[in-house]
Amino acid sequence: MKIAFILDEAWDSALTNYALNIERLAREFHDTVVLSLKDSYVYKNLHGVVPIKPLRNKNPLKSFSGFVYLGRVLKQINPDVVLTIRGDASFFACLLKKSLNFRLFRVFGEDKQLRTPPNCIDTLILPCEFLKKNVPPNRADRVVIHKSFVDRERFSFSSDGRKRIRGELGIDDRFVFGAVGRLDRVKGFDLLIEGFALAGIDDSVLVIVGQEKGIKEKELLGLAEKLNVRDRLILINQKRSDIVDIMSSFDVGVVSSVGSEVIPRVFFEFLSVGLPIITTDVGCLGEVAKDSSSILAEPTTYSIKRAIQKARDADLVRLSSASLKEAERYALNLPANFFSP
Repeated sequence: MKIAFILDEAWDSALTNYALNIERLAREFHDTVVLSLKDSYVYKNLHGVVPIKPLRNKNPLKSFSGFVYLGRVLKQINPDVVLTIRGDASFFACLLKKSLNFRLFRVFGEDKQLRTPPNCIDTLILPCEFLKKNVPPNRADRVVIHKSFVDRERFSFSSDGRKRIRGELGIDDRFVFGAVGRLDRVKGFDLLIEGFALAGIDDSVLVIVGQEKGIKEKELLGLAEKLNVRDRLILINQKRSDIVDIMSSFDVGVVSSVGSEVIPRVFFEFLSVGLPIITTDVGCLGEVAKDSSSILAEPTTYSIKRAIQKARDADLVRLSSASLKEAERYALNLPANFFSP
């Protein structure tokens, strides 16, 4: 079976990563082709990507040009299945599927109503049950909840990495709370810094790893200065290839998001590394976080403060063991008949 994956996001989002994992696993059973925008993360990091034109533009003529070009590319590929991740590609695929005779799969990973035309999608793939509320009737012939998130082999605890990173950051003997994610309002890092300051755990440090998106590094550092925890905040504002080593240096992983998190990639990476986790209950997080491995908090300063205090006194060995066991449930997998009619 030939499957075309239209991955038309420019950056390395959790949604793109989720679809790339499906594509990688599908290669074992099928002939797969990836279509993406030039200069996108996918185009730069994957071999053999077929370039397409942008499908979303304020100028409708340019959007139409992208649609026509997509039709030509798909006609040449002649796929049995097309998988999309965004609304624009899904809508255009709906217009093309009858004439090009393919089945349409859509990965839906947004906390808003699905707006694809009725009776168009053959199979709708959701990363968690939470998103079912956003799917109106008659939008798909079949809805599949596919909880396949983390590469267990890659995201595995490294004792050498832990030692190296702790030496690099000068935190050898400190208790480390760590968070990973783009510096954006939705990640709740301001609430995390406030909660960390209020928790008053003097022997601890907070490490945040992420590149600037909607918040400037200096804003978070300024907040830490105001709250008198600047000397206990380490902010790594760069893309690191040794992220597993950095995660391994944490004692507790923290997901402080105030929204989104319908594909909670970092949460599952923390699980796979074997970290006890503090997490807010937004999006799919409340569905996947278990008491055995996680401490659940509301997305507020005081709730995060209480969770941090609770984590400092918790049985971390027990929580860590539970995380590793729980991670197995979300390891990468794809049934051989996943794309069958």
